[in-house]
Amino acid sequence: MLYRMVAINRIPTTVITGFLGAGKTTIILHLVEHLQAQGQKVIYIKNEIGEEDLDTKLVRGQNIVSRELLNGCICCTLVGPFISAINEIIESYQPDRIIIESAGTADPAALALMVANHPRLLRDGVISIIDVVNFEGYKDISEVARRQAKLTDLIVFNKVELVDDDRKRTVVGYVRELNEYSPIVEAPQGKLDPRVAFGIDSQWSSAELTTKAQHAHDHETHDDIQAVTMTLNQPIAKDRLDEILASLPKNIFRVKGFVNLEGMGWRVLNGVFKRFEYFEFAKPELVTESKLIFIGYHIEKTELEHLFSKQF
Repeated sequence: MLYRMVAINRIPTTVITGFLGAGKTTIILHLVEHLQAQGQKVIYIKNEIGEEDLDTKLVRGQNIVSRELLNGCICCTLVGPFISAINEIIESYQPDRIIIESAGTADPAALALMVANHPRLLRDGVISIIDVVNFEGYKDISEVARRQAKLTDLIVFNKVELVDDDRKRTVVGYVRELNEYSPIVEAPQGKLDPRVAFGIDSQWSSAELTTKAQHAHDHETHDDIQAVTMTLNQPIAKDRLDEILASLPKNIFRVKGFVNLEGMGWRVLNGVFKRFEYFEFAKPELVTESKLIFIGYHIEKTELEHLFSKQF
């Protein structure tokens, strides 16, 4: 009996990690824009902690096909949904490339292993994004952030236009404490050269990834990182919202969402530590109420509700 071997084209899949607020989504959107201009069909899979993924609305506002996986991390609680999403995407869209943005608390080893073990995917590198403005080394940061720095094929310094060379050299020193070998490149204005981002020859074998994944902890519980969503049913003045943001407790280090500002309309809010920015939203019809996600350690929702109640 004769058997015919049928070659299956594997889809290059890039995993992009980085701690909360590093600027992963901005970099990915620029990469996707470049790939689309080259005529490639790209699928973007985003994973986020919490019950809301507001970034997905922003992405869809730019006509990008995406899938969101919420309320857990791909590499532990969402293994089943991840595989189902991949299979559905391949069947429905036949993409040329897949980009996965992992949650800021995600362990990269297990995620890279899942990509490597999927028969239709070709692992095209793990990229770790670092916010050079706010990064202060690994002494007091989470274990997950340490693992993201160790297990990566490429390290990208983001927000470099906001710092001087001395600051960049300091962050290089922090990174090299854990990772002596992975190349470091810059992404000014959140723009990473696609020639650098894709076609990466990963240094990690499946056997090594398996070993590292087996030692991964339940990191979301271990790090006690939480995401709390606040919904506003009426517009809020920008100066009042600024007052709330300025008075947030130190354990909240990431804020993002869509907000209806009095006299200004819908804006995208992006905040990392105590730096907050507002951007126009191209398709406000995608949202009907203001929603802000606060991410940090041991967040008390009642404390947030009290801050907002004083402003109305």
